[in-house]
Amino acid sequence: MSATASSTSTAVPVPAPLIWPERDNHTLTAVDLDPQLSKGVEALLPQLRELAALGDALRALQSIDGTFVSETRARALAKASAELMEELAEADAISPEQADMLRRRAAALAELRHDTAIAHDEAALTAPQPLTVIAGPMCTFRNKTRTPLHSVVACAAHEHGDRLIAALDASAGAVLDEVNGYCGTPDVTVGGIFAMQVTDLIAMGGESNAFPKHFAYFLPEDEGAGYGEVFNKTVLFRNVYGLRYQYISKPLGDALLKGYRPNPSVDVRDVLITWMRGHDIAHAVTTPRVGRVEPKDVGHEPWYALQEAIADAYGSAMAFTDTWLGLAGCSLDDMVAVYLAEALHYLRRHPRNWGDAGAASVELSFLATHGAIDVHPDGTISWETERVVEGVHKLCAALERDVVSAPEGAAVQRVLDTYGWREDSVLAPTLRKIRDELGGVPTSLAYL
Repeated sequence: MSATASSTSTAVPVPAPLIWPERDNHTLTAVDLDPQLSKGVEALLPQLRELAALGDALRALQSIDGTFVSETRARALAKASAELMEELAEADAISPEQADMLRRRAAALAELRHDTAIAHDEAALTAPQPLTVIAGPMCTFRNKTRTPLHSVVACAAHEHGDRLIAALDASAGAVLDEVNGYCGTPDVTVGGIFAMQVTDLIAMGGESNAFPKHFAYFLPEDEGAGYGEVFNKTVLFRNVYGLRYQYISKPLGDALLKGYRPNPSVDVRDVLITWMRGHDIAHAVTTPRVGRVEPKDVGHEPWYALQEAIADAYGSAMAFTDTWLGLAGCSLDDMVAVYLAEALHYLRRHPRNWGDAGAASVELSFLATHGAIDVHPDGTISWETERVVEGVHKLCAALERDVVSAPEGAAVQRVLDTYGWREDSVLAPTLRKIRDELGGVPTSLAYL
């Protein structure tokens, strides 16, 4: 997959849109990232901001297929970016491993070359890095383009967040066994636990800085390099995740959820990271009866919506255990309230647009159908902690039986037909209220 300008195409390239979908309504709120930085990394802020600005300019010259409107100007911007990256590689705050990555990325960028080997080596660099800089082709949303477009991401390790991940990982096996006991799924295991690095985002440019934005990247996949045969890692932006909840999920929850409100003294970023780690781990759940159903049997987007629902369900169930609640520093009431608010955040993107929104539809529809939540005609939702937890356990069992271990596509299709999005869905009043009355709640964040 190349990001180089095509020399054979006769069509005039048109710059790719910066917001997806363009014709939808969007509300943006600018926020201060306020990253926690060491003095050594803080001294590099001018170069990092310049690199991000060059990334914006280079990305603005790209078409949706990755070709450039002007290759001459693109090469000039790429050369300037590469020189900055070489400077950064010499900084004391950069680890030797990351310095080597930066030099390799600089060489590839100067040639407008997409080197997927770099992406795999970045994924294999699983130890927390004082500073991580990715500058090159990245895919932010598959529905926008499956061709990686130029991006810049700079983030710094967050020691407390990495300690939390280590503690969660150390207890994950025992916690999943506990969840299996609650759900009646005794032989569910995970195929492998990949690394997760908790960082504070410092600067973002190019396609990564377009809208809507991610709070995490999954490597090497998001660098357009497929999955790693051995190493895959998630780079999570702790500050962005918290701000996203504060400005999007929380206002939706406050307006729509009739139930417990999270304790304001709780650090919601630790709650979110705990939930996300469960989701990340649960993407690998499997059983000895794992089915043979594939995306082609039920449709690509519906299939991946169910994969996200499986990860959400088992990941949430893990986050609901006493062990992980203790590590997150919150109560079960807090965790459930945050889970529901986050589900509304995804639902508002509309279940037909992408897998995460489709998963939220499946989960909330299941909970409503089985009496775990009550959706009212005005779109608000009443809930109680015990009922939601029991509903999530039932959801885990249903998804294991009918999707993970499905012997045929018909079983998976029944789940989609019953809980997937329809215009007469039990959630239709909620989605209408979100779109008609809560349009002022941001759809994405801009970074100061």
